[in-house]
Amino acid sequence: MIKVFQINVVFLCLFLFLFGCSEYKKDEGGISASSQIKDPAELIKLAVSKQVTGTYDEAIDILNQALEINSLYAPAHYQKGLIYEEWDRRKEALTSYNKAVEINPTYNEARLGLASLYDKSVLNELALEQYLKVVETRSDDPDIHFKIALEYWYLQDIPKTAEYYIRVIEINSEHLQAHLNLISVYERMKNWEKALEEIVIVKRLSRKTNNQQAIIIAENKLKFIQGRMNVTKKDIKRKSEPPFD
Repeated sequence: MIKVFQINVVFLCLFLFLFGCSEYKKDEGGISASSQIKDPAELIKLAVSKQVTGTYDEAIDILNQALEINSLYAPAHYQKGLIYEEWDRRKEALTSYNKAVEINPTYNEARLGLASLYDKSVLNELALEQYLKVVETRSDDPDIHFKIALEYWYLQDIPKTAEYYIRVIEINSEHLQAHLNLISVYERMKNWEKALEEIVIVKRLSRKTNNQQAIIIAENKLKFIQGRMNVTKKDIKRKSEPPFD
């Protein structure tokens, strides 16, 4: 009996030692450790490290700690939005992004988060509304103009689509995708000459970067337009090769 009791005591001590070590490790890098941090920005960094490993619930708990310190700290709400969106919890993501924008109406990243959610939900008018707000302060950003053009295309506002693709090209004259998309826009508008001009530009830019896929698309577009236009092959060649008449 005495030997059995001694063995049990040994195992009990070993268990308590291992349990203590595991708790120490948890405290060292987990939620308990975060309670010692009083800077919301540092808590966001810790939450991001949890997000990277896929431990979303712990990341959200840490961000909630940041918001307990400062409930109006917009970056914490924004980061919650990013995590919830990655977690595919769109309702919570929407609430978090909206809160960030409510606190700071010029928080463009949060507005882009909202636009992303609306895009995924095929709410193109709401996505467009957010992009138009962002472009007010980022008028020299071709990517935002490009996204606006896409939203107008989805909404079938063809003139506005053309307008914003042209703005993209005004900022970056070699934006291949904008030129490529404009071909389809001008097709829809039945502005064949403009479509042909874009085909020439796409082929020129594609050759510079050896983008064979874009060249093939442009060639197929050219064949389609040839079939739609009531002109001779000679006229097509004249209209599709610079200098344009």
